[in-house]
Amino acid sequence: MSKVVAVMLLLAMIAGGAVAAGDPVTALKAADQGWSKASQAKNLEEFMSFVGDDIYMSGPDGKWTHGKAAVHDAWASMLKDPGFKLGWTLETAEVSKDGRMGYTRGSYTGTMGGKPIGGSYTTVWKKGTDGRWRVAVDIAAGM
Repeated sequence: MSKVVAVMLLLAMIAGGAVAAGDPVTALKAADQGWSKASQAKNLEEFMSFVGDDIYMSGPDGKWTHGKAAVHDAWASMLKDPGFKLGWTLETAEVSKDGRMGYTRGSYTGTMGGKPIGGSYTTVWKKGTDGRWRVAVDIAAGM
């Protein structure tokens, strides 16, 4: 009898994992945190793999950067600062009913130019034809 219960529990856990893996909100949260980890690792190539071609990005200064190449250049410049650090903590995530767009929201901390930085962020994501989430709009607000 205990073997049957153990097998049933194992099957339930596997089924639950399969549902979670296919859940678009779970995938969006993973993309958000993967992007943060790439930032923390100062891995520009990995960081840019989360960025859409037509991205709009605004930092705490309110200035917009448009396009993947411009974001790449801006981040390459920031990463030259040996004291630059940036990471964020996800607080909420939602996905549209059609599963093609979503947003994440949370707070960020780090250092830039030897000074601490922090604030909140909102990121709008689009799902690519390859099934990966990529940033369409990223807005940071400083404290």
